[in-house]
Amino acid sequence: MSKNIGRRPIVLGAFHRLKEEKNLEGDYAVVYSDKIPKFLFNKGNPISWGWSSNTQLTTNGNLLSTDLINQKEGSIAVQLEESLFFNEGKKYPLVVCIAPMYTYTDWQIMLMGIETWIALGAQKIIFPIQSASADTVFILKEYERIGIVHLRKWPKWPLLSDVNPNGLVLSRGIEESHVNCLHFVKPFAEMVVFTDIDDMLMPLDPMKIHSGVNIEILRSIFREHPNAGSLLFEHRDFIPPETAQGELSQSLSDFNFAFLHQTKWKTKCKIWRMKTRVVVNASRVDSVNMHETGIHRFGYAQVRVPCRRAHFYHLRHSFKNIALNEWPIKLDLLQYKLEKQWKQRLNFNFTKIATEKKLTRSSVESFADFDNCMIAINEEHWSLRVSRCLTPHVCYSRMARNMSCVAAVADYGFSYSGNGDYVSALRNEAEFGPSELNCNFDFL
Repeated sequence: MSKNIGRRPIVLGAFHRLKEEKNLEGDYAVVYSDKIPKFLFNKGNPISWGWSSNTQLTTNGNLLSTDLINQKEGSIAVQLEESLFFNEGKKYPLVVCIAPMYTYTDWQIMLMGIETWIALGAQKIIFPIQSASADTVFILKEYERIGIVHLRKWPKWPLLSDVNPNGLVLSRGIEESHVNCLHFVKPFAEMVVFTDIDDMLMPLDPMKIHSGVNIEILRSIFREHPNAGSLLFEHRDFIPPETAQGELSQSLSDFNFAFLHQTKWKTKCKIWRMKTRVVVNASRVDSVNMHETGIHRFGYAQVRVPCRRAHFYHLRHSFKNIALNEWPIKLDLLQYKLEKQWKQRLNFNFTKIATEKKLTRSSVESFADFDNCMIAINEEHWSLRVSRCLTPHVCYSRMARNMSCVAAVADYGFSYSGNGDYVSALRNEAEFGPSELNCNFDFL
């Protein structure tokens, strides 16, 4: 007796290969999938799965770049995404790809991340959204209207396996989202950062920040390593003080960055390896994993940047200040620059309706209960049974506040591809739709 349990490969993105990145004559497409299906087709321009000198694969998800030829048997239609160009066709020096938002509610931390990246040199921030509070999406659309943010819909996947229905959707979803974002921004980005919204690059001494400093830091390190296609950075935690319940902001107009003045410590650099954040030269890399780079092009390599040379700052949301008495920092200059930039945002960029709209209070305050929840989840990872993904949003969901939420809604098509496998791909572009209160369950 035997049982063949079929897989369900899914096509996660299809893009035109940029002219300057092609090493062969012809029209090429880049297709990203968790498993390579036999055949893929674009309307009018069929894409066939096959080997060539320009075909590439990765271990976590697969990437292929292949000729466009005619072959219809066992195929599924895949629409190639049209390339976008900003900045009059010139590439931005620095673009940030944020990890996809799952049940995201903390708009105050999000504002800190957006404004810091912009103040220190980023020109565009890409936000893939699976589900988030309605207030979060409302704020992001204001940023999108003024050209700082670009929203991407990142819908839930169909079941990928009968054996493991969840299939590490969170961690794999982040990796696949980064690759999708990389190929989306290639037409308009020179360097690309892949990070969480609460993880930001800043100088070792934050009192030395100035406009464009992050571009200077990254270009300096790339000059030191001319063979580098990507840079891997550690991050150090810094913990803001607790915010009293009565001091929580309820609108954009009463939000401020005063908590930075009272943030005094960051964790120090240690010998043991920390989680890494990835920065790439967009033309030298074809895939990115969660904490390191995947495929490099034309012989380029990844370089690990020592913590004492440069590192990211992680806005740690914690009841316990784990950085206490480690490395002292002053964020007064950052606070001053962000407050000045925020005043400009409120007075000249955002609409009056947006600045005065009453919002659900964000959870910038810390909770001992939150820490205990995170510790319990972390301990599961040292056992043989893991029931939850390690993400703060699992613990945030304990604080029910009856907030409205939005989710990415998608319709997937399926096609039998042989050997029990069914390849799936989006039929049409995903859309935003309503979700359950507190983003607990998405409406699909």
